[in-house]
Amino acid sequence: MSEPVSPAFTPAWLAPADVKAWLALDSTDVDDDDLVVAACAMTEPYVQRCRPEWLVVPVAPDPPVYIPDAETYQGAVMYAAREYRRRNSPAGVQSFADGSTLYVSKYDSDIERALRTGAYSLPRIG
Repeated sequence: MSEPVSPAFTPAWLAPADVKAWLALDSTDVDDDDLVVAACAMTEPYVQRCRPEWLVVPVAPDPPVYIPDAETYQGAVMYAAREYRRRNSPAGVQSFADGSTLYVSKYDSDIERALRTGAYSLPRIG
């Protein structure tokens, strides 16, 4: 029986190196690079749905390009880092120490503010 093949995901604008730096991972250690790249690739469409104003539609036939501002980019880095960390905590439990439990936060106000989600969503009509 052969190993399952996972699709290759390549982020377009979110640099995995920035996410590794935010996580304080050794940049020369490539063991988890595929996981960081996958976290970046899954973060991009989420961020683009949250902050669509940075989608630049050039003259045809060129494809649209997403160019986030600094706030949105940093929110994307933080979101990808949180998703990467969750691989070790599928139920949300990060670690146990001295009888207490440490959870990965479901909500992060800094990410919500940067991506304008949750309590920081802009009011909408219609």
